[in-house]
Amino acid sequence: HIVLKPSRLDPRAPAQSLLAFSGNMTSQVGVAQSYGVFGFNYNRGNFKFDNGQRWARYTTGRKMAMAQVGMFRQDVTDLAGVSMGKMKLYGPIYGIVITVCVTVFVEGRSGLKFPGPPVFISQIYLQCLGVGMSFMVLATWLLFHAAMRAQVACVQLRTRKVRVPVPSQRQLDGSRKLLSTYEEQGLYDMFRIPFVMPNGANSPDNSDSEEEEQRSKQKGYAKGGIPGAFSKVKSIVTEAHEKGRTSHNARMPGLTSGNPSWYAQELDANEDCPESSPSGYGIEGAPEPFEHFELLRNAQKEWWACEAYMRICFLYGMMHLIMAFSYWIVLHCIAELGMIWCSNLGAAGLTAGVWIMFRMDVLPEHGGAFPMEIGGPFVTSIALGMMYGHTVTQTMIDVARGIAAFIILMHIALCFRMYSIAKPAMNRAHHQA
Repeated sequence: HIVLKPSRLDPRAPAQSLLAFSGNMTSQVGVAQSYGVFGFNYNRGNFKFDNGQRWARYTTGRKMAMAQVGMFRQDVTDLAGVSMGKMKLYGPIYGIVITVCVTVFVEGRSGLKFPGPPVFISQIYLQCLGVGMSFMVLATWLLFHAAMRAQVACVQLRTRKVRVPVPSQRQLDGSRKLLSTYEEQGLYDMFRIPFVMPNGANSPDNSDSEEEEQRSKQKGYAKGGIPGAFSKVKSIVTEAHEKGRTSHNARMPGLTSGNPSWYAQELDANEDCPESSPSGYGIEGAPEPFEHFELLRNAQKEWWACEAYMRICFLYGMMHLIMAFSYWIVLHCIAELGMIWCSNLGAAGLTAGVWIMFRMDVLPEHGGAFPMEIGGPFVTSIALGMMYGHTVTQTMIDVARGIAAFIILMHIALCFRMYSIAKPAMNRAHHQA
C-alpha cells in the first residue's frame, strides 16, 4: 500500500515568492531610477557648464579676431603709408628745386654785365639746368601719382575688404544656447553614466603642434597601482586605434577619448558656417598668406614703378642741378671774375658731391661707383683756364677747343649711362640692404 503523506509545502509559499520577486523588482527599479536621475543631473550640469564655456569662447574668439583684423588694417596703413609719406617728404624738396631752377633761368644768365663766355659752356650750363628741372617736374608727377594711388588703395582695402568682424545679431543669437535646448539632445547623452558609458562623439582632431607635443610626452603613468594600470591600458588601446587594429566605433569607458554629441554638433556648425565661428574663419583660422597682403601686393603693381622711377628722376634731377651750378661757378669765376683757382676748387667740390650722390644711390654692379663722365665741370675749368690764361697762344686755344669737344662727348656718354641704369633689368634682386 502506498501511504500518501501530507505535503510539507506551505500553502502561503507562492504568495511569499511573488512578494520577494516584486520586492527585488522594486529595488532594481529604484536603483535604475537613482542612476537615471544621477546621469540626467550630471549631464545637465555638464551641458550648462559647456554652454557657458561656449559663450565665453565665442566672445573671446571674436575679441581676438577683431584685434587680429585691427593689426591687418594697420598693416595696410603702414605698407601704403610708405608711399604716402614720401609725398610729404619729397614734395616740398621737389617744389624748392623747381623754384630754384626757374630763378636761375631768369637771374643766372651770363654775359649781361661782362663779355659773353664761350658758347659751349653756356650751352652745357643751360642744358644741365633744363634737364634737371625736367627731371624734377617728372619726379613730382610720379610722386603725386604713387602717393595718391597708394592712399586710394589703402582706403578701399580698409573699407571694403579688411573689415573688423563685428558679429551680427543673428550670429550672437546662434552662439548662445538656452538651457531648454538640453531637451533636444539624444537620450544617450542625457542619461549617460560617467566612467561606465563612453562619450557619444569623437574628440576633434589635434593640430600638428599638439601631436608633436603629445609625442614628446612620456607614455604611461610613472607610478604604479590602479592609475598606472589604467594608463597602460589606455596607451595600448590608443596604439591599437592608431594602427587600425580596432574599429573606430569601439569605445571603452574611461579609456577612449570622446566628447558629448552637442560639442561635435558645435564643431560641425563651425565648419558649415565659418563666418559665424569665433575666429570668423572656421576652425582652422585665417589662411596664410593673409588675404590683405595679397590684395595690397596686387595693388602695389599700379604704383610701385612710379615710385621707383620717381627716385631715379630725383637722382638725375639733383645731379644735373648741381652740375649746372658747377658750370655756372666755372663760367662766373673765370669768364667774369678771372679767378681760376677759385673755379678749380668750386668745380672739384661740386663734382665730388655729384659723385657721392651717384655712388650712394646706384649699386656698383649696376653701373655705380665714380663714372668719369660726371667730371665735366672740373675738365671745363681746365679748358677755360687755358682760354683765359695770362699768356694765351693758338695752341692753347686749339687744345681748349678739343677739350670742349671732349666735354660734350662726356655728356653724351652720361646719357647712355643713365639709360642703362634706368632700364628694367627683369631679374630678381640678389643683394641685401
